[in-house]
Amino acid sequence: MVAKAVLIDDSDIDLFIQRRFLEVYNFSEELVLYRSAEEALNWLRMLNGEPPPDIIFLDLNMPDVDGFSFLDNFSELPEDVRSKSKIVVLTSSNNKKDKELAFLNQNVIKFITKPLKQADIEDLKKRIKAA
Repeated sequence: MVAKAVLIDDSDIDLFIQRRFLEVYNFSEELVLYRSAEEALNWLRMLNGEPPPDIIFLDLNMPDVDGFSFLDNFSELPEDVRSKSKIVVLTSSNNKKDKELAFLNQNVIKFITKPLKQADIEDLKKRIKAA
């Protein structure tokens, strides 16, 4: 179990489903939800001593600021956020190019095509323990 996880997705339905799934599998003590990447970036910029999230689940296909823009902006966040927060791309895309582009960001540790499955959570837990 991680201390804090963040879900970023513009779909209320996807947020609901993913939140419930993470709750059922006791993935994190605290789960923070954002409907836009821009809101999540603003929050990460202004943590004011609050611990950054351990894991960020990020959708790629969103209006305004999409997942790739989030990843670009993530590199400009404070060092304590970048060093602690790992990103899991959780998207409806199964495009090989999207996957390659996502992994160009060193904080991306996993690429999952929706829906989130138990095997994804188990694999993620193993990766976190090994790190």
